[in-house]
Amino acid sequence: MWATALAFLNAGDRDDAHLVASVLVVEADGRVLLARHRRYGQWGPVGGHVESGDASLSDAAARELTEESALVARVHPAPIDVHLSTYRCRTTTEPVLHLDVLFAAIVAGPTPDLVANEELADLEWFDPNVLPFPLTPDAAELITFAAATLQR
Repeated sequence: MWATALAFLNAGDRDDAHLVASVLVVEADGRVLLARHRRYGQWGPVGGHVESGDASLSDAAARELTEESALVARVHPAPIDVHLSTYRCRTTTEPVLHLDVLFAAIVAGPTPDLVANEELADLEWFDPNVLPFPLTPDAAELITFAAATLQR
């Protein structure tokens, strides 16, 4: 995981690269929150671009969670995954390199009604054994890992 992050940080010209913080949220009963992004049509974690006012990457993940779902959760401070990918996002017309740092979070107690923002086509809680299709790459494995991380 860290080799990917270091490769990104050590890359020569990355002026156009984007840093993204995402979060997989697990409810106390074990269900996982997944978002279906309008642009990509796949189910995956909530997340978005890190902003200059974010104090840390985990704070950026928590902010994105609130912006995209109106949920507030305790985000685990250590990332569970880091990956590089190239895709077109809402801020670009051409594909651009993204470093996505993924965190896990837990929501204790009853959760409010979900409210997806305009970037999402849908936002739902799922049983980790009955996940929707299509999922973002590695989502199923990362959901299992997120749940295990939060049980520690």
